[in-house]
Amino acid sequence: MNRSITGRHFELTDAIKAYANALIDGLSKYNLDIISINAIISQEQKHGKNLITFEYVLNIAHQDTVVVKQKDKDIHNAIDIATDRVCKVLRRHADKIKAHDATKLTEV
Repeated sequence: MNRSITGRHFELTDAIKAYANALIDGLSKYNLDIISINAIISQEQKHGKNLITFEYVLNIAHQDTVVVKQKDKDIHNAIDIATDRVCKVLRRHADKIKAHDATKLTEV
């Protein structure tokens, strides 16, 4: 699984990189063939307030690309919420694969 963490208009610290990597490692528990994970952190100002946007881009084999974006004032909240949303998507996909197991004619 390839992974990259990118900061746009945002300076990435080692603590934020380690935090994001720890959460990305947790995505392997779904046993899906994840080809690559890109985490993009960007900062923008609207109406004088700083907003952090955290975005996951997952490439899963034999499926379309999964993109999840989350905006928040705090970087850790944005990462946590986006990770929860990605886990939900991956869990649903894993459940579909497990539920779709074909039964053999000898078992019927």
